[in-house]
Amino acid sequence: MTRFGMMAVLWLAAMLVSSVPVPAATDDDTRGWKLYTNARFGFSVRYPDDWRLGNPLPDGVGVTLYPSIEHSLVAFSGHMNVLEGKSQDGRQTLEEFAAAHRRIIGELYGKRTIAVKWRQDQDLELAGFPAKDLIFTYSDSAQGEMIEHHIFSLGRNEGRGVRIKMPLSGEEKMMGTVKKLLRTYQPGRDQNAVSPLVPKP
Repeated sequence: MTRFGMMAVLWLAAMLVSSVPVPAATDDDTRGWKLYTNARFGFSVRYPDDWRLGNPLPDGVGVTLYPSIEHSLVAFSGHMNVLEGKSQDGRQTLEEFAAAHRRIIGELYGKRTIAVKWRQDQDLELAGFPAKDLIFTYSDSAQGEMIEHHIFSLGRNEGRGVRIKMPLSGEEKMMGTVKKLLRTYQPGRDQNAVSPLVPKP
């Protein structure tokens, strides 16, 4: 597997149209919600008090939250954008990352003989940064018809990702809460700042 593929797989394992800014959530929307802050990448997000906070993801890159809907999760993570690409800084662009992510998802689910059906990508913003929402559905023998949203943004050296997994039948209900949750998301330090983590040659 290429280094490019390994980086995307690690990002998946750590969590798994027009651009319109998302308004900030009001205090009333999130009153009583708990706060999670990631020590490594500095991002933070508020989540409902009846959601369960899981263990930290490997290397402290993020965390998985568990809503009350069975077979659902919302994982927040950070990752490094250190691979070569066509951006002005010589790093991956959002489009390049999306294409690689889509290919690797297909490979990972293909190994489990699960057919993935893609919806059209959505352009949006995550904490003011341009972002992509890759959406796909599949049928799981144990969990039934499922849907996942993979939202990510890229800065000069860092990126942020959100993996949302839920039963297809619960998408409308859960995504209403997830949209409020995403409006509380703060990216931490400037994603376009030079990261103190230097990639190995």
